[in-house]
Amino acid sequence: MKKKTFAIGVFAVILIFLAVYFMLDSSTPTGQDPLATLTTANFATFEESFDKSIEGPRLVLLLSPT
Repeated sequence: MKKKTFAIGVFAVILIFLAVYFMLDSSTPTGQDPLATLTTANFATFEESFDKSIEGPRLVLLLSPT
């Protein structure tokens, strides 16, 4: 019985976490371009935006699900 209660609790926590994650606003600070998903279709636009900024350091964060 304890395993079942524990499993239900873990499932509930994960469900709450996912609900909060998808409800959060993914807005950016004023003056910053909106977030975008990098694809082959918009890579040229990304490259132009990346190269035009010379004011400070630039960072690209690539995440892989594997």
